[in-house]
Amino acid sequence: MARFFIENYGCQMNVSESDSLRNLLIIHHHEWVENPREAEVAIINTCSVRRTAEQRIVGRFGFYRTLNETEGRNIRVVLMGCMAQNAGLAMKKKFPDVIKLVWGTYNKEGVLEYLNSLRSKGNFLELSDYRFMDAQPQGKYPFKSFVPISHGCDNFCSYCIVPIVRGREVHRSAKDILANIQKLSDQGVKEINLLGQNVNSYRDGNLSFPELLDRIAVETKMERIGFLTSHPKDFSKELVDVVAAHSNIMKSIHLPLQSGSGRILNLMNRKYTTEEYLKKIEMARKIPDAALSTDILVGFPSETEKEFLETVELVKKVRYTEAFTYHYNVRPGTAAEKLPDQVPEKVKKERLSYLIETQRAISQEMLSAQIGNTLLLMLDSVSKKNPNELSGKSHNGISIFIEGKKEWIGQILPVKIEGVSGSGVRGKAIFRI
Repeated sequence: MARFFIENYGCQMNVSESDSLRNLLIIHHHEWVENPREAEVAIINTCSVRRTAEQRIVGRFGFYRTLNETEGRNIRVVLMGCMAQNAGLAMKKKFPDVIKLVWGTYNKEGVLEYLNSLRSKGNFLELSDYRFMDAQPQGKYPFKSFVPISHGCDNFCSYCIVPIVRGREVHRSAKDILANIQKLSDQGVKEINLLGQNVNSYRDGNLSFPELLDRIAVETKMERIGFLTSHPKDFSKELVDVVAAHSNIMKSIHLPLQSGSGRILNLMNRKYTTEEYLKKIEMARKIPDAALSTDILVGFPSETEKEFLETVELVKKVRYTEAFTYHYNVRPGTAAEKLPDQVPEKVKKERLSYLIETQRAISQEMLSAQIGNTLLLMLDSVSKKNPNELSGKSHNGISIFIEGKKEWIGQILPVKIEGVSGSGVRGKAIFRI
């Protein structure tokens, strides 16, 4: 038996895989600890999509080195995930005294073998065929779960490292997905999010993603069903119809834009035009009570000021409730790495700051429009500053804060919205649980 600690960086897929791995190790009699100082093995599940995530992870190697040197510990670090897939062996050469095993993005359950033996037979362990682990209730939120339905990506956007570190798309069988979700429901999970780099491209034989989503809504007892992420090129009327038809499918639609410039979208290899994107937005707006969110990347190589302002104008036209905004960073091995006319760092940051301010004003207006409405809220957190304040997400993905009791955590209840509070809204429960 080994005492292990898991720390996670990056996307929801990493969260799901970490939850599944933790459950697997516990089943096989290894002990999960919540303090790294108590661990014999520290498993770091890494992200390589953003440079900032990589920088934080490198800092953690120094943390574990210090623990071992100054406190006389012998914590073995297992490096896994996207950064490990892309640069793990190089990291092991830099930190040989800290990193004992490098494992990539495939079949992370193989880490069990290392914990069983506490002995690595090589620097890098990897298998050729991806296997899906059963999704588990989230450690922090046992009434929620992320459920991967696909792995990898076939789109090859020129700025994105995901196809390099996670490989080509593979899809989980509908039978396994439905069985996993029913099991989660039996365990008390009330909300799931289906995960894939592009959920819209899911196929199981002739079964499409809209058909899978419809089956999940009808055949399982799950109370709230969401999905991430939709690629605009595959976002369809069939999907819109399924989301609109079922009350247990969340009305939160995340549709990444990336750029409002047609030329930049083409350089990004996004496979849609701004006109096509706006038609997809028009379809999504037909879902009653839908809230739209997006991803936007500014400062892509050769982006002009005029093209950046085209992005700003499109954001003003669509009026997202929320936008996740970034400036471009070179990712090794991607097509964009070789593009000329890299935008200066100062210009990228200035453009990002302007876009954030523009979106913040729009978000406040969109949230203000919710005042007087009744939204269904799942409570998941107690405020650190006020034990009588609870928060969670509405059925359309809006953050809501209310006064309530800790015992309400994990419950779904209707809330009357009374005002805006930061990046969310404040409301009052219509009835007490």
